[in-house]
Amino acid sequence: MRHGQTRFNAQHRMQGSSDSRLTKLGVKQVEATRDYFIKHGIEFNKAYCSTQERASETLEIVTNHQLDYERIKDLREKDYGFFDGKKNFLWVFHHFLVRPKVEDNHDVVERMERGMNLVLRDAQDGDKILVVGHGDSLSQYIRAKSGNTKFKGFQNAQFVKLVTDGQTIDYDSTVWPAKNVRLGLSE
Repeated sequence: MRHGQTRFNAQHRMQGSSDSRLTKLGVKQVEATRDYFIKHGIEFNKAYCSTQERASETLEIVTNHQLDYERIKDLREKDYGFFDGKKNFLWVFHHFLVRPKVEDNHDVVERMERGMNLVLRDAQDGDKILVVGHGDSLSQYIRAKSGNTKFKGFQNAQFVKLVTDGQTIDYDSTVWPAKNVRLGLSE
């Protein structure tokens, strides 16, 4: 699951290694996903998230603070280097005399795989495990490990169901319960 909207998301800023808290809309998005899980009887045995606050805040809301969880550094978002915290703009690297340092996509997938191996290490058959992370790093991992190259990525508070037999990871489905969540005039 991707975290809910953050202040940087709302400001259209690149958000990789930098962090910002969930907005009021972000909290409502996460609550919509939590309500979806409750309505559909989806209960998690274990939970994990990246070490970034937006992920742990999301996980705590989704689980109603009722499930212990582990924070794993390797599940963090891609490091955008120079671009982190900046307003989104075209990534036209060839206009730079020196290429800005941005974490390589291959390295992101390797790092995510190390983190997910920690998640899967203690998994038992039939466990439902919640992993809360970030749009870019989760998307790259899913495309690389499931072979689903058509997966377009995550919106805020969207989740993907993955299934594993311990050897392979299969993409099952994606749901975005917060798709129509908006703030009211009084919020």
